[in-house]
Amino acid sequence: MDLIKQRLLSFNGQPDFGLGARAQAQAAVLFSRPFLVLHTATEIYTARVVMLLALEMGWGPQLRQGATLDELIEGLVPQSRLPAEWMLPFLVDQGLLHHEGARYFLDGEPDLDLKEIRAFVDAEVPGHGANFELLDAVLRRVKPFFTEGKTGEQLLFDLSVFPLWLAYFRNENLGYLPNNLLAVLALREGLPTGARIMELGGGAGSFAQLLAQDGAEGGYLDRIADYRFTDVAPAFLRKAQRDLREKAPGLPLSFSALDINRPFGPQGFSEGWLDIIIAINVVHVAVELLDVLQRLRSLLKPGGRLILGECLKPDFQRPIFLEFYFKFMKSFTDVTLDPELRPCSGFMTVAAWEKALLAAGFRNVRRIPDIPGLLEDYPTFYVGALSAEA
Repeated sequence: MDLIKQRLLSFNGQPDFGLGARAQAQAAVLFSRPFLVLHTATEIYTARVVMLLALEMGWGPQLRQGATLDELIEGLVPQSRLPAEWMLPFLVDQGLLHHEGARYFLDGEPDLDLKEIRAFVDAEVPGHGANFELLDAVLRRVKPFFTEGKTGEQLLFDLSVFPLWLAYFRNENLGYLPNNLLAVLALREGLPTGARIMELGGGAGSFAQLLAQDGAEGGYLDRIADYRFTDVAPAFLRKAQRDLREKAPGLPLSFSALDINRPFGPQGFSEGWLDIIIAINVVHVAVELLDVLQRLRSLLKPGGRLILGECLKPDFQRPIFLEFYFKFMKSFTDVTLDPELRPCSGFMTVAAWEKALLAAGFRNVRRIPDIPGLLEDYPTFYVGALSAEA
């Protein structure tokens, strides 16, 4: 596919992560051709799905004449504004719309073929259809969000879609692996003997599985004395309790329900008992970000570390394709904003995370890898880890 091949030319070889030979070898998969093909194809596929959704909403005739956001969402439920105000700039960024002032325009007949992308990826990176099936499910199911006021959680996490999320959140999925892998590289550095670790929002358990595998291969698994798996969702917690000991052998697991937006003491968590807190794409949903970071710091021993694996935006103004699913979720959008640290909901920039961590009392904030430098050469690589000491 010409568009995918053209975008692949913007990637400039294997970067140096500066993390040692073993870590460099492991991170090489993130810039292999299979990963770059999947990553690039998923971005293009997402753009086409978003454009198809706009057309399904009946916006085509208005966009051909030129329309504002307010004109497009007139007559739809109020919550429609949140995803719509993301969709339009994203389509501009992807070259499917253009804008003049506040008006958005659709020119000609854009190429919206999804099958050709699937066929290209199936040939280059077989076994990664879950990334596209999840996007197809959003397109197929999300219209009532705009027309009936149903929530994204209702539409996109019911029993028919839940298996697609589980298929997506796997280490075998090269599209998701970077979220876990970079955080593992950060966690294992300086891991103390007898470490007590807590994972926030462990979800499908893929991080714990990767840690168990890497710890066994790297000879550091026996340094972990307790691995507390937590989640706010009963379905994920039950699944972890049922399956994770078999899928993460050797990891000393314990389990707790935990809502990061509530005080930790009443939930059974005391201060100063943890060596490491790990969170993969969780803390950005904190309603009061600074308060949550301060509460997390209180759980850590002096010198303990908070490790955040996060999707990262190059800047707050630029929409990125990984946000699409979550613009329909209240947990993603219903947060307290701050003009300095958090001017919009959802994923944040590296600089904003560093400011927030320092403001919450953390120190020695470290990036894994050197993310801003990486983004200069790889402008659409949106994942990284941050490590901060209490």
